[in-house]
Amino acid sequence: MLNRKVTLFSLLAFPILLSLGFWQLQRAEEKREMQTKYTQQYALSPVVLTTRNINELSDYRRVIARGSFDNEHFWLIDNKQRQGRVGYEVVSVFTLSGGEKILVNRGWLAAGETRSEYPVVSALNGELTIFAEIFSTERHPLLSAQSDDSRWPKIITAVEPEIMARQLGEELLPRVLRLDETSAAAFVTQWQTIVASPEKHMGYAVQWFALALALVIWFIVANTNLIGYWRNKSERIKEKNKKAE
Repeated sequence: MLNRKVTLFSLLAFPILLSLGFWQLQRAEEKREMQTKYTQQYALSPVVLTTRNINELSDYRRVIARGSFDNEHFWLIDNKQRQGRVGYEVVSVFTLSGGEKILVNRGWLAAGETRSEYPVVSALNGELTIFAEIFSTERHPLLSAQSDDSRWPKIITAVEPEIMARQLGEELLPRVLRLDETSAAAFVTQWQTIVASPEKHMGYAVQWFALALALVIWFIVANTNLIGYWRNKSERIKEKNKKAE
């Protein structure tokens, strides 16, 4: 007779475990494609960024841009780490020579001793040339560029040009630049394009599939007399061995 509770739980959990395993396999493939794309784009020579090509360039393409930084308005992306230390990534407004404004991630600065102590961001005056890579942002369900603070800098958890444009009160180009470590305006970069490697996702997939297999074994054991059969068989073997002695 079937164990109803075990059967119901198994029917609900088994497809979930399988779907999580296949989802991790899909994520591993996406990360491999991202890794390949990054390597290909990084191998190409930098191009001069213009409003004509900004929407055509692939993510991670290296670019050269000329313009000036807005020293009064910038954002600090909270809870960013470098070599085990907590800090912020600094996102500034960069006005291109043509007058268009784009967000530039200048890199990481260490946090102060208290939450109210922000890192000192040095001013950059005049027109200068920066070297960076361009990419498009993706919305994260748990992170946001929303900030209730009317003061600058604003503490955020994600870069979202549309929201940040409203906070600034000016239009921003839809894509973002990430400074190269060789740029004079860069802080600590050490960019991590892929947070979780394909191998890590493969490991997660194996874990989900292993749990699914364990669930199947539990279901079989709970709904059959296999344990009793194996126990009786073991006892018969022991008795047979005793008689043979």
